[in-house]
Amino acid sequence: MMLQEYQKLPNCKFSDKDKLPECSGIYFAIARDQVLYVGQAKNLRNRWQNHHRSHQLEGVNKKCEVKLFWLECHEHQLNALESEYIDYYCPTLNQTKVPNRPIIPSFEMLTLSLHQLQEKVIVMGICPGDSKIRLKMIVLYLSTYSEMTRRTNNIRTILKKINKHPKSLFRWSEVDRRQDLNKWRTKCNGMEIWLISSGSVYSAERIMHNPSMHEVILEKQFGKIGGIPVNEEYYALKEKVKEIPFAERLELARSTERGWELFPLECGAEFRLVSGVKVLCLTDSQLEMLFSKLPYLQERYPGMSAINDDPLANLMF
Repeated sequence: MMLQEYQKLPNCKFSDKDKLPECSGIYFAIARDQVLYVGQAKNLRNRWQNHHRSHQLEGVNKKCEVKLFWLECHEHQLNALESEYIDYYCPTLNQTKVPNRPIIPSFEMLTLSLHQLQEKVIVMGICPGDSKIRLKMIVLYLSTYSEMTRRTNNIRTILKKINKHPKSLFRWSEVDRRQDLNKWRTKCNGMEIWLISSGSVYSAERIMHNPSMHEVILEKQFGKIGGIPVNEEYYALKEKVKEIPFAERLELARSTERGWELFPLECGAEFRLVSGVKVLCLTDSQLEMLFSKLPYLQERYPGMSAINDDPLANLMF
């Protein structure tokens, strides 16, 4: 069965929930185009007279308008449809209990993840989903082949720590565990996010730290690589790379031919907001170049486009 998008369904304001129809169906609580909660009811109006999420949604409604959408269906369809729509939309509040202690919403944990991964990843793009998921975002973690195991272990450590957060039900699942080319997956607000090695997409890419980045600094300091003297200053500059902030490294790389040669993805990418975090994202022209150079990528990620506007805008409440 093809699931219907909630935008095509009848709806009312949260404050007018007493006007809901007295029929069985699936309901959707929506704010700022984000699906907050999906549930079922044998009688929609009665269900919302004393709903266990009313207090939370009233708080959201004070900051931005909440609407209730509904899909009328037979009672025998409720369980199956509710499950399918929850998997499809990954609603923020369905991933939390209604406990005595506060639970951090999934989008806040995704924001935390991106903050910690910010200098280690680049967003490839976003793809249309299918009957099981609305959208799919592909995020690459960058490294040279020789450093892949170390970088993979570093990523794993970060994600394990996030998964252990005591006030969150948000999880990164390690789908394919190997020494290199690992894959992790999570869901948030109707989107599936994949974190994969850049080696599975573009094997020429490196990351902007020692030992690759020192070539850029040396070229900036001495000119072309061939004329660089191997002396104390050379080794001092090589060690200095680790101390240079990421944004400064990026500007240095963009200012030299060697930087563009070594880091074509990072140098050509642009900062975009993803879940409220500034992350390097490939541009449309970069994607076009990759697809023309590596046709299998277009088959693997059909309909992929670059990110321009935040696909996971935060809804703080």
